[in-house]
Amino acid sequence: MSPPNRGRRPRARTALAIVVLAAVAAVYVRYVWFARSGVAWPWTHGGDYELLAPRMLGIALLLVPYFLWVVGGSLADLPVAQRFVSLLLRLAFITVLALALARLVHSETSQKVCAVFLVDVSDSMSDDALAEARRRVGAALAALGKEDVAKLVTFARRPRSVTLEGRTAPELTRHGPGLGNGTNLAAALQLAYGLYPEGYLRRAVVLSDGVETDGDFLAEASRARGFGVEIDVYPSRQPAPGEVAIRQLVAPDHVREAEPFDLRADVFSTVAQTVTLSLKQGDVVNGLDGVKNVDLRAGENEVAFKSKGAVPGDVTYTLEVTRFARDHFAENNRATAVTTVLGMPVVLYVDGDTSRGGPFAASLTAQQFNVDTFDPLPTTLREAERFDFIVLSDTPAERVSLAQQATLEQYVRDLGGGFLFAGGQSGYALGGWPHTAVERILPVRMDSDKRNDEPDVAMALVIDRSGSMTGLPLEMAKQAAKATADTLGPDDLLEVIAFDSQPTRIVQMTAAKHGARIQADIARIQAGGGTEIFPALDAAYQALSAARAKRKHIVLLTDGQAPTTGIRDLVQAMASEEITATTVGLGTGVDEDLLRMIADVGGGRFYRATDPQSLPRIFTRETEMVSRSAAVEEYFQPRVVAPADFLRGIDVASAPFLHGYVATKLKPAPAQEILESEIGEPILARWHVGLGWTLAWTSDLKGLWTSEWARWPQWGQFWGQLLREHMRERKRQVFDMRADLDPATGRLRAKLDAIGSDDQFENGLEGSLTVTGPEPSGPSRSEPMQQTAPGRYEANLPLDRYGSFSLHATLARRTDEAQKGGGAIVAESYGQVSNPYPREYLALAPDVETLGRASSITGGTLDPAPAAIFDPAGETIRQREELWPHFVVPAIVLFLLDLLARRIRFVDRGITTKPASYGRFAVRSG
Repeated sequence: MSPPNRGRRPRARTALAIVVLAAVAAVYVRYVWFARSGVAWPWTHGGDYELLAPRMLGIALLLVPYFLWVVGGSLADLPVAQRFVSLLLRLAFITVLALALARLVHSETSQKVCAVFLVDVSDSMSDDALAEARRRVGAALAALGKEDVAKLVTFARRPRSVTLEGRTAPELTRHGPGLGNGTNLAAALQLAYGLYPEGYLRRAVVLSDGVETDGDFLAEASRARGFGVEIDVYPSRQPAPGEVAIRQLVAPDHVREAEPFDLRADVFSTVAQTVTLSLKQGDVVNGLDGVKNVDLRAGENEVAFKSKGAVPGDVTYTLEVTRFARDHFAENNRATAVTTVLGMPVVLYVDGDTSRGGPFAASLTAQQFNVDTFDPLPTTLREAERFDFIVLSDTPAERVSLAQQATLEQYVRDLGGGFLFAGGQSGYALGGWPHTAVERILPVRMDSDKRNDEPDVAMALVIDRSGSMTGLPLEMAKQAAKATADTLGPDDLLEVIAFDSQPTRIVQMTAAKHGARIQADIARIQAGGGTEIFPALDAAYQALSAARAKRKHIVLLTDGQAPTTGIRDLVQAMASEEITATTVGLGTGVDEDLLRMIADVGGGRFYRATDPQSLPRIFTRETEMVSRSAAVEEYFQPRVVAPADFLRGIDVASAPFLHGYVATKLKPAPAQEILESEIGEPILARWHVGLGWTLAWTSDLKGLWTSEWARWPQWGQFWGQLLREHMRERKRQVFDMRADLDPATGRLRAKLDAIGSDDQFENGLEGSLTVTGPEPSGPSRSEPMQQTAPGRYEANLPLDRYGSFSLHATLARRTDEAQKGGGAIVAESYGQVSNPYPREYLALAPDVETLGRASSITGGTLDPAPAAIFDPAGETIRQREELWPHFVVPAIVLFLLDLLARRIRFVDRGITTKPASYGRFAVRSG
């Protein structure tokens, strides 16, 4: 059995370890854990040692009792001495690790100074100023202490670090062409922060004129104070050179065409002198005030120029100093400005007879309209965009293509254009306009009821069916005959004669109301042989002579040549009985002289048709003109039916008589009749089509029925006010734009306040700002304008180029039909901003005040003595050296030695063997 005290030893050892651990923990908590600051102690050889994180010492203090207890109860079969060595190694490893984690540092107090010289080498620093800066830096380097450090930074728009060689004054070179057109003091100071070594008092010595174009030096000085940097300043006080500079040229944002206005130039001069200023409008000298000799006083001068916008659009003005007595920088002798000339409304006036449209065009020109009478009707919407109003007068439908008619409809409906359709001999039904796109958009219908006093019509169609008419020509001729039957009134008479060598009556003289039978008979026409016109005309003459009608007419269609014997006498005989004749020549092989003679003697018209497909339109138009059912030729005075704004100041009751018009019928509401005839038929009517207006004027515009109206004193005013009220929508609100350029960031800030006519904010609009420039040929770019407050829209974008920029803002309201492409524009704004040249050439006088304020912020001095730059003046700096890197290698070595001591036996096994006790049994070795 084991001795009775053998079981008590482990329990006593455990109790002892717990007591020691508790005592150590109490001491640690009391004097280390709750310590308010680090633990420090002085060192006799200089400096102090300090534990910045003393709590980490608990790793060693709290683990030492544990290791002692473990070693005492270890069952490892190692000699006592080896186990003791392992314990020491482990304790040493834990101690080294704890000191590293506790952040042992060595602190020293120093008065060494590092001065970074910041030298301005921008273009605003003259050569004399740079020479003075070099002298000052050399004098300061001569006072450099043994342990002090000096460094050099040169700067313009960007800073550069320059290596100093000893204590000699450095060569100060500029940064190169195009790199000195700016000054950024803040960037130079920021570069200096990274040049200061540890353990040195920080000084920044600025040698500059203080004229900064980028950054904010005062704000950076406040940051420098937080970094412990003291700023001393040597301001350049070199007098400003003789200089003249155009600081800005200001023009109105927008002006009206032909409206005189003033431009204002701000011209700065450092000395009193006489200069010559030249103002160009585009590429030519300004017409009103082109060249001026101006006596400038020292300082700011304001010079005014008069001009007038002659051409609509953006106009660039350039002002230059062309003669001067004293000047240093050529870069600031030029400035530009842009103004938008809002042109007079553009009216396209298309007349069927251009030789007679001059008086009406002249009356519109007198009303300040830009009248275009030469261009044809537009065929695309892009072509139509430049017109504010389109007038189509007395033009037959055959001269207006389907594409042009569709464009007119789009122009009114989608672009909000104004369209006036005027009558005449080729207007409305007389011109073949029924059932066209133009009739669809007009407020009147052209199928007017026949008047009781209108004559009946007897018409004979004489159609060539010779062999050359085979195919499409004959088929289109038959279509033309059918269209004629449809156009005639039900009581009008029609006869159709087809001829080759002999005439054949296809349709006997019969009333047009028997349309089905007429159509069937016309369809039976077949091609035949030769061409004999005389027998066919004679047959038509015989039929019309026997007919009872108030108006008798023959339409002859042929595509070839025929004998002419007897035809003139026959036509003269028809004319004596008031039978008129019209001829249609199809193709290029017709006897044009013969057909013109028949038309002239017969009192009709000659048509030359190169395309067979035009025949139905020609026959329809001719039928309408012959029937004259739509033409009313009588004297009457129009009367006002409904009030209209454009009639203000116009006394229609005193207007002279009209001599005629084309009869139409007013469409249902919302069509509105403004003027009517004595029997209640429309003379002037209007209605809205989509976004625009269409108007129907059933009389003419060129003196056929309005010869007395054209001499009426209010004739021009009447049409001018009518067009202005109904022209393409120009009633968008024009808001004032405020635009300025932030010189510190080079960003354009544009804003406008959208307040409607009801004094309410216009919210929820889509804003867009288009910036064009630099003028005159710079590119355009668009930026969205964000709503930042009720009714306020702003844009902020960089301008990285120099010159004058024109601004155009639009505000659009999104509609249900345009969710993807934006809505209708409801307001716009114009502006311009000038960034004529880098600000380096704008401010010429040194800014000593800004430099002084920056120095005082950091506790620096103005114009310090060279020795004072490196004088610490009692100021010290404490430098701390982290010592934990020195504990890494020892910790690794101790750990490896401890691991070796616990794994390898260094002495003989038999010497150190001892019995091990397991409960009641003992095991003895050997």
